[in-house]
Amino acid sequence: METIKRLNEVSLLDFVSLVNEIFKDYKLPINWDVYTFKLDAKENSLSFEDSFVFYENGDPTGFIVVGIRRNKARIDAMGVIREKRGTGLASRILEHAIENLKWKAVNTVILEVIEEDERAVRFYQKNGFKVQRKLYTLGFENKVVNAPFLRFFKTDARWIHKIALEVQIHNHRKPNWQREPLTLFLSGERYSMERVAFRGKEGYLVWGATPTSAFIVDCFIQDISFENFLEFFKGCVDHVKRKSGKELITMTAVPEDDILHKVAGNMGFKVILTQLEMSLRIHA
Repeated sequence: METIKRLNEVSLLDFVSLVNEIFKDYKLPINWDVYTFKLDAKENSLSFEDSFVFYENGDPTGFIVVGIRRNKARIDAMGVIREKRGTGLASRILEHAIENLKWKAVNTVILEVIEEDERAVRFYQKNGFKVQRKLYTLGFENKVVNAPFLRFFKTDARWIHKIALEVQIHNHRKPNWQREPLTLFLSGERYSMERVAFRGKEGYLVWGATPTSAFIVDCFIQDISFENFLEFFKGCVDHVKRKSGKELITMTAVPEDDILHKVAGNMGFKVILTQLEMSLRIHA
């Protein structure tokens, strides 16, 4: 017999074990523990009430994790155990989550899927999702040549949120979920956050590091001209390299229509992974 539980009714330890097991053979593995899952949940506005785990005779078979911001929702992750793939379970999970969102005044659902995963792309297209744009994960291992002088000052998530919102409105920026001002604010002290001064303009840099590399979550400046933004970006990359001591610098899920993608390509960043941002319009 199939039963469904909301995530707020499930042990998080059991849940992250299920997710890690399901994603073990996926193209983009997930390796959560309870602590990192809670950090991701806060940062991405995950709603435990609107996320679900499916069971068959008491054993977990699949899940879906959903974030909600006003009238917009995002499927953060979804999967089924190997034995249940191709049985229609994934469609039932997705349909259940979408029906639930209709009662929450949500009118748009977004998600990201790996472009090369044609089966997953077809699945979401079959269920009404349409491709909006490409998102690129980029990497850079070269030395920064002729890095300009930028001044960096430690700041906090509240200030980052304020200026990120200002530059988004002023420059008509369309950040993906991971770069929305609210995401940066909710990340709290998870990353290094710095105010940046460059040529009389003010910007920001949010970055972090792993044992093997460093990563830029987001950076932006008030001056949107390509030449100045490129110089600003070079300075940020050089700063992260020097501060972290890492050779490899990455950026995850950079939208193809964002200036970050353009300046990164100009600077020599290489594409590591391509995802598709897809969306679905729903009505109650």
